[in-house]
Amino acid sequence: MKLKLYGAMLSPFVRKVRIMLALKKVDYDIDIKVSPLGVPEGYEKIHPLKKIPALVIDDGDRELALADSSAIAGFLEKLQPSPSFYPTNPLDYGQALWLEEYGDTFIAQNCTFGIFGNVFFSWARGETYDPEKVKMAFQRMEEVIAYIEPILGDRDWLVGEGMSIADIGVISHFFNVEHAGYRLTEADSPSLYALKKRIEEHPEIAPLLAEERIVIQKLKFESPDLTTLRH
Repeated sequence: MKLKLYGAMLSPFVRKVRIMLALKKVDYDIDIKVSPLGVPEGYEKIHPLKKIPALVIDDGDRELALADSSAIAGFLEKLQPSPSFYPTNPLDYGQALWLEEYGDTFIAQNCTFGIFGNVFFSWARGETYDPEKVKMAFQRMEEVIAYIEPILGDRDWLVGEGMSIADIGVISHFFNVEHAGYRLTEADSPSLYALKKRIEEHPEIAPLLAEERIVIQKLKFESPDLTTLRH
């Protein structure tokens, strides 16, 4: 079976899929020419909404294009069940799905887009980012931390006894806002800080994040000082 992933490495949704592929040790090719800044002609045949990521699967008998990171994650879980990213306990399973959705929607729309999307893509277009949007996103980040910290408590993972789709679905966004200048601190959010550190130091995940830093260096993007906008 051949897999081809479409999407920019700096996307939190592409990152979520790449983490699953890495931990499940599934081989794939990647096309990074597709990004929020533009998609090649004909990409709508792969993803009708022209978003990322998309995964094209060729099993020898037929070719299928999957759009949306959650759909791709579900496929990968069936393709390679170990290690599992979905808890077997029904309550934990439901919570994991919800927290992934919380990351895909609330965190993405209110935090990632307001900080990383605003700062990075403004820079890419040669424009100045909107500081008011950053301020609002910082406020939303405080809401996220206030919600997630008690769920984590003193546990290692958001749901169950191991890394799940909930953990990577939430923490993936924190790597994006960090790229743009937001710093999660141990003093403000010890549980989330520890979770992020646990994930970024994982031997299968650390190389992916190193690749992202190389991309940023090649682009010559330098994150601005956003500390004055945080409070």
